[in-house]
Amino acid sequence: MRARELLELAINWLKLEYPTAIIVTEMSVDDWGGARIDVAAITDEEMIGVEIKGEGDSPMRLDLQGLVYGRVARKMWLLPTPDGTLAERCAKKKPNSWGTLEIHQGAVRPKNVARKLGEIEKTDYGTRQGYVPDPDTYKPDKAMWSMRQCPWAMCGTLWRDELYEIARLHSVEVKGRALVGPLTDAICEQLPVPKLHDAMIDQLRRREWRKPVIDLRGQKQGIMI
Repeated sequence: MRARELLELAINWLKLEYPTAIIVTEMSVDDWGGARIDVAAITDEEMIGVEIKGEGDSPMRLDLQGLVYGRVARKMWLLPTPDGTLAERCAKKKPNSWGTLEIHQGAVRPKNVARKLGEIEKTDYGTRQGYVPDPDTYKPDKAMWSMRQCPWAMCGTLWRDELYEIARLHSVEVKGRALVGPLTDAICEQLPVPKLHDAMIDQLRRREWRKPVIDLRGQKQGIMI
């Protein structure tokens, strides 16, 4: 499957999982657009991202993407095409905290990680019995919370006016003119990471987006695909 087809399925899954989220494709994070998550859901509490690997894509950048995206998004999912060997190659490169999604009956769901004991096999030293996939039981994979959230990366996800608003609301003292650099330095020095994370989410939920997004709160509707 091509990335565009997978993107549409990923958006449908995010809409069902997070019915009050703002869903954004090519979500710019970290270095003011230097990194982009394929599609992200911004809820009241966190950002959840999905990285898509379609036909013709490579898993080689997953290590770097795992490092960068986890600085801002609390949870990340990987959705590889089910065709060919790409899913297996992605599994070897996938960051440990990421969950994996799969296509099941034409829709996206967390990958089934259920296992059962396989057949007993003879070896040179006796016998062994390993585990094999269990298609008759559904045990969904999970995405773990990122432990790499970075204040500078979160500031780098926001616009200058949003940084200014965070500084104003939280009484952050800024030295010199309220430009992006001084605002970022002051916010990172004076706000603890959890408070900055919540402030970032609040500003993203308030943002007047300059491109179409899917706002499931019902205020604005736009489709990006």
